[in-house]
Amino acid sequence: GFLAIDGSTMDLFTKPGYFGETFYDRKSKYSLGCQAVILPHNLLIVDYSLGHPGSVHDAFAFRSTHLYEEHADLLPDGYWVWADSAYPLEPWCIAPFKKPHNGQLTKDQKSFNYHLSKGRFQSLRELQFRIKDEKDLEFAVQWIKCCIILHNMIIRFE
Repeated sequence: GFLAIDGSTMDLFTKPGYFGETFYDRKSKYSLGCQAVILPHNLLIVDYSLGHPGSVHDAFAFRSTHLYEEHADLLPDGYWVWADSAYPLEPWCIAPFKKPHNGQLTKDQKSFNYHLSKGRFQSLRELQFRIKDEKDLEFAVQWIKCCIILHNMIIRFE
């Protein structure tokens, strides 16, 4: 594989007034979701999906990426995407082995899972603005896009 994907959340400092409860995530915080597809060798972000409430599962948000929609055109033959266990297992999307109900993973499976999980994203710090309506949500999405652009610029200019 030459790409990796993971989801992350950007914490909001307060409950949004715009569909507030949908932003309540599994970590008991209000947040915005982000899916990021990276080149693991340099961490350049090559695709992303933003704007889903923090309660949305990674597998669902993944469907909003160009990679998911156009994987046949974007991935050369024999290439795949590294993902974690939240993602669908597809011939072009490789996720870690899951522990069998009646047994243990083999040593090779444990090693595979360990190396697959090394490139995970950390959340951005808490977003310090209120989301009262659709316009505020769009502002938050644009702000995160700017962070992605700056991230990629820093990598390219280092």
